Amino acid sequence: MDWDKRAEHSHRADSLAWSSKFNEARGGPLSTWLSTFRNGLPCEIVRFAVPGKVMNGDEKIRSEVATMRFIKTETTIPIPLVIAWGTAILEECPEPEHGPILKSGIDEKDLETVYRQVANILLQLSEHDFSQIGSLSTIDDTHSCAASRPLTLKLNEIESHGGVFVGDNTSRTFSSATEYFHHVADQGLRHLVKQPNSIDNVDDARSKYTYCSILKAIISHFVSSEHDRGPFKLICDDMRFGNMLVNNAKDLKIVAVLDWEWAYTAPYQMLYSPPRWLLIKKPIHCDADDNPEVPYLSQYKSQFQKFLQILEVEERQRARDMGRTLTGEIMSSLMRKSMDDGKFWFHELVYSCFESPSNPAWAAIREIIPNLDELSGASDTGLSTFVNDKMEQLRLYDVEWTALKEEIDREAAEFEALKRKIEEEDANEI
Repeated sequence: MDWDKRAEHSHRADSLAWSSKFNEARGGPLSTWLSTFRNGLPCEIVRFAVPGKVMNGDEKIRSEVATMRFIKTETTIPIPLVIAWGTAILEECPEPEHGPILKSGIDEKDLETVYRQVANILLQLSEHDFSQIGSLSTIDDTHSCAASRPLTLKLNEIESHGGVFVGDNTSRTFSSATEYFHHVADQGLRHLVKQPNSIDNVDDARSKYTYCSILKAIISHFVSSEHDRGPFKLICDDMRFGNMLVNNAKDLKIVAVLDWEWAYTAPYQMLYSPPRWLLIKKPIHCDADDNPEVPYLSQYKSQFQKFLQILEVEERQRARDMGRTLTGEIMSSLMRKSMDDGKFWFHELVYSCFESPSNPAWAAIREIIPNLDELSGASDTGLSTFVNDKMEQLRLYDVEWTALKEEIDREAAEFEALKRKIEEEDANEI
């Protein structure tokens, strides 16, 4: 599904306007003011919820602060301390000895070093239970609980790039996985209905509407009944290598895990699902033509097995350190089960918002549920009405965007002409 170019243009303008105001207030470009890593000096991180990029800035900041305070207090996961917020400043981060080291073809031993640390991060998150699904709030500066809607990356992407607001009730939390998954499916349908260019043609409209209906129909198949009503677990939609700061390229010690802005308490089974970021690119985004000789999914499953082996070792070690006996279904076994029974792929659909029905998640689910197409609850009348409405929306959108694009191009051409004129005049004066 394409982004709404009108929304993109509008939100980009909001972002640029904010940057201009900030530069005026600071007396110079933002990039020259922000703290950077300097040898031997402490580093403070300043984070801004930039309008146009973050759609619910105040809410996002409150949730991220509450999450970071909880993690800092209740775990040993390395994160900065929040010094102040509103105009939030985070405590110094340990200084890396080199620049970014994320690379392709990473050595297996290096990968094992990182995987072991991430496994311990996930194990620590698994030790904390919550009674509701939602974003964390700090109560009386003493404890955290899920007291507002789950502010997900998906919600922000739909509102930012699709121009469709899908989260009206900011105080709504959820008491069951089933209720939450139906809510997410409804978000997807609203996105499809309201974004005018969410379809390409009649066939695409039929397919997307049908699969929205099927998603709701298969929820009961993929919900873990024993954990439907909790406990719920803290997850982060933006957990990935790029948000992990290491000390140097040799030791690869994770000294800070950053960007907890899209963290929330979620259905139990989502934490115990295989990590999406093992090969950086998410599985639902893989393309069968990326590398025909080494299919992406084969690579992912191979890395997943390596991660599982490390996770199993860390589970046993952590149990020994805490004087516990491993009983019941542990994280490694639940992750393996999630891949085998298709929950992993169902979760990919829950996370995603702009993918077409031809994505690998639906292909995997079709192997598990062969009669998938028969599960659609969409009526012929409802489908026909939807298709007709969407084609008219698309026609009007194309007309509006064409006119707006012509205006944008005209203004850009005028700006370039003025720029050249000024440069020529300056050159003549010299």
